[in-house]
Amino acid sequence: MDRRELLRALLTRGTPVYDLVHQRVIRAGPERPLEVPESAVVVPGARAVTSEWGKASGLSLYTPVIVKYRDARTDAATALEEWLR
Repeated sequence: MDRRELLRALLTRGTPVYDLVHQRVIRAGPERPLEVPESAVVVPGARAVTSEWGKASGLSLYTPVIVKYRDARTDAATALEEWLR
């Protein structure tokens, strides 16, 4: 199986993606699909539930988080990792 296949996640129209780099939330619009920016590095994250009961219970929900954008250095590290395999 291709490594890229293992890294895929299902993002639906209602899934907000939190971009830590640009401090924004990316959502689908009424007439446009959810679009994750090219070269975004997305990892699993969590956000706190804000309802009273959710807070009191210490609940959090899964959410995708952009932690960085790929650059030449990221590509070089990935290439080295692939070569070492």
